[in-house]
Amino acid sequence: MGFFNDNSIIMTIQRIFRRPSDAAMWLFTGMIVVGTFYTMLGMGPKSKKARR
Repeated sequence: MGFFNDNSIIMTIQRIFRRPSDAAMWLFTGMIVVGTFYTMLGMGPKSKKARR
């Protein structure tokens, strides 16, 4: 039973089930941050190709 005493993984899972709104908030915040970095870094200025 020592696995359940002071285990950070078990404590985190218990927190998520007690307050699911916090987990949803962090997921939404992560999506916004990842989307912002993707837009800034991945879709940077590109040179236009010459048309024929």
